[in-house]
Amino acid sequence: MRRGSFLAPACRRRLCLLTLNHSSPRAANASLHYRDVRMAQTTSARRPRRRVRQRAKGPIDPGFGARVRELRVGRGLTQAALAGDDFTKGFISLVETGRTRVSLRAAEILARRLGTSAPELMTLGAGSSGVGVELLLLRGEQQMAAGQAAEALKLLDRVVAEATGILRARALRTRGRALVELGRPREGIAALDEAGQQFELLGQRELTVRTTYDRAVAHAHLDEPGVVLVLALECANALRNGGLVDRTLELQVHSLLAATFARSGDLNSAELEAQQALELAEDVVDTDALGTLYATLSLARQRQDDMEGALAYARKSLALYEGLGRERAVGQMWHNVAVIYLRQREFRRADEAMTRAERVAAEAHVPALEARNLSLRAELALAQRRAGEAMTLAQRAAEHPAASAKTRGRSLVIQARVLASKRGSARQVHTLFDRGLAALADEPTHVQAEAHEAYAQILESRGEWKSAYEHSQAALKLRRPSLA
Repeated sequence: MRRGSFLAPACRRRLCLLTLNHSSPRAANASLHYRDVRMAQTTSARRPRRRVRQRAKGPIDPGFGARVRELRVGRGLTQAALAGDDFTKGFISLVETGRTRVSLRAAEILARRLGTSAPELMTLGAGSSGVGVELLLLRGEQQMAAGQAAEALKLLDRVVAEATGILRARALRTRGRALVELGRPREGIAALDEAGQQFELLGQRELTVRTTYDRAVAHAHLDEPGVVLVLALECANALRNGGLVDRTLELQVHSLLAATFARSGDLNSAELEAQQALELAEDVVDTDALGTLYATLSLARQRQDDMEGALAYARKSLALYEGLGRERAVGQMWHNVAVIYLRQREFRRADEAMTRAERVAAEAHVPALEARNLSLRAELALAQRRAGEAMTLAQRAAEHPAASAKTRGRSLVIQARVLASKRGSARQVHTLFDRGLAALADEPTHVQAEAHEAYAQILESRGEWKSAYEHSQAALKLRRPSLA
C-alpha cells in the first residue's frame, strides 16, 4: 500500500496543498483557484434555475417596491409565497427595498399574485397615495369578508372618492355589498350598477358576472323576485357558457334561483334548482349558500304541507346562519320557525321563536323584520282568540313605516278577520279585505290566493253565498293558473 493512501480524500487534498505551498507558490495558487472554481460550479449546479430573467431598463423605482411590500403584507403573503417558482425570496427582498429593477413580465407576475394589474402596480407605485388607496380597499374587502360591514363602509367611501379605474370599480362593488348587508339595498344597487358598468368597460368579464350576482342579491332584499330571476339567470347563463368557472358561485346562483322560484310559487322550478345546488354542495363548501338553500327547502316543504320537513330544513339553515353571525338571516329564520309552529298550532313554541326573532330585529336594527313580527304576533293572538290584541297588533304592523306590501296586505286581512269574528259591520269587513287584496296585487299568486280563501270563508260564515263563491273561484284560478 502506498504511503498516505489510507487518508480520507479531504486530508489527501490538504496534504497536497501543503506540499505545493512549500514547493511552488504558483502551483499552489493555481490549485486554490481550481478549487474555488469547482466549488462555485457545484453551488451553481445546486441552485434552481430562475424562470424569469431580468432585462429591465430605466431607473430603480423605490415607490414600486414599497407598493409591492404593502400589498404583500395586506394580502397576508410571505416573500417566499410571493416569489413562488418564478423568483427567489432574495429577489423579492431587493425589489421591496428598492435595490433592483423589475421587468414588465416580472411586474405582470407579481401583480397577478397581489390581486391587481401590472399597469396599476407600476403606475401608482411611484406615489404614496396609490399605495394608501389600495390598502384601504384591501382592508375594506377583508372587513366585509369578516362580516364587519359598517367598518368596511367607512373605508370604502374614502376609496371611492380617491381611486380610479379598476380600483374604484372594486371599491364600488364592495361598498354596494356592504350597504345591502346593512339594510340599505336601494343605495347598494346604485353602487353595484355603477361597478358593473365600469367592469364591463374595462373588459373585466369575471368581475362583471360576480357583480351581476351581487345585484340579484340586493334586489332579493327588496323582495323583487322578477328582477332577481332576470339577473340570476343571466349569471347562470354566463357560468354555463364558460364566461366564468367557479363552483362556489354556481352553488350561490342555484340557491338564489331556488329561493326566488319558491318565493314566486313555482315549486317545480324551485325543487329543480335546489337539487342542482345540493349536488354542487357535495363538492363545494359555502355555508352562506347552504343556509339559503336550506331556507328555500324549508319554505317549499311548508307549501307542500310537510311541516316536519320544513322544520328540519329551517333548523339546518338556522344553525348555519348562527355560525356565520348573520344576524338578519338568523332573525328571519326564527320568524320562519314561528310560522311553522303556528301552522302546527304549537302556540307556546311559536311564541318562543317569535321572541327570538323580535330580539334579533331590535338588536340588529331590522325594521322590516319588526313589521313582519308584529303581523305574525297578530295572527297568533287571533288563533288564540285574543281578538282585541290581534286587532291592535295588526294595525301597528299595517302602519309600520318599514312594512312591505305583503306585510301590510296580510295585516289588513287579519283586521278584517277580527272584525268579522266580532260581528263587525259588513261595510267595514269588505273595506279592509279590499284594501288588503289591493296591497297584495303584485305579490305571488299563492299569497293572493290565501287572502281570497280567507275572504271567502268570512263571507260564507255571514251568509253572503254569491260573493263567497266568487272569491273561492278567484282563489282556485290563482292556485291553478292553467285553468284560468
